[in-house]
Amino acid sequence: MKATSTTPTNQNAAVTGPDCERVTTILDQIIVGQAPSEEDEDYFISHAEDCSPCFDSIDKQRIFVGFLTQYVGRKGAPNSLPDTIMTRLKTEMA
Repeated sequence: MKATSTTPTNQNAAVTGPDCERVTTILDQIIVGQAPSEEDEDYFISHAEDCSPCFDSIDKQRIFVGFLTQYVGRKGAPNSLPDTIMTRLKTEMA
């Protein structure tokens, strides 16, 4: 996946504000398989080491992802899905 960079929305916000939201955004991107940019990786590591709520949040997300992996698993899309979508699109556009 393409690496994307996140940016905080308000530089003057409280410690648990946008800085922590940026960490959450990076985690969400990682969970869905989107690689973070180098800038985000550096930010993530430095912020998480210094921010107790974010560190706790990361630990909780690891547990959650582990639970999902163990009990839910990933279900792939049917092989026929692209053809079905194209057929419907062609029908709608006709």
